[in-house]
Amino acid sequence: MKNILFYFTILFSIQIYSQDNCEFIKSKKLRDYAKSKYSSNPIEGTEYITIDKCKFLLGIGITSTTSKNLSVMNRVSSVKARRQVLQLFSGTKITTETIMTEKEITTNNSSSYVSSYLDVVKENASGFVNGMETLLAFKSTDGSNYVYIITQKLQ
Repeated sequence: MKNILFYFTILFSIQIYSQDNCEFIKSKKLRDYAKSKYSSNPIEGTEYITIDKCKFLLGIGITSTTSKNLSVMNRVSSVKARRQVLQLFSGTKITTETIMTEKEITTNNSSSYVSSYLDVVKENASGFVNGMETLLAFKSTDGSNYVYIITQKLQ
């Protein structure tokens, strides 16, 4: 009985250490990694990353810093980061349409033709992203983009 209790205590301690270790990795190493990777070359998307046996999913959203309102930049880039994760899990439906118009312009005794082309690309995705927390948000090195990164620890 004492051996079973001893082994149970050790297994429980290892599990607690493992959870605490991943929280430490997320708060320090993952933040440092994301900041160094995306500050100089920000790109939207998702990334799976493993650091010291801890697995994480990152969702990265970017907006331009033309807005002076930090709240607006946070909201827009947060939605974009969640959309990236949603696209990873749920997929998207993409449709394209090309609209071509031609006009004849007659002036005095001369005629000219004007052609215009419009390509319309639509992307539809639906779903729900829950449980992901903000890892960090910052301006890119050149100050032109605002980067918002969300994360979730994976099993």
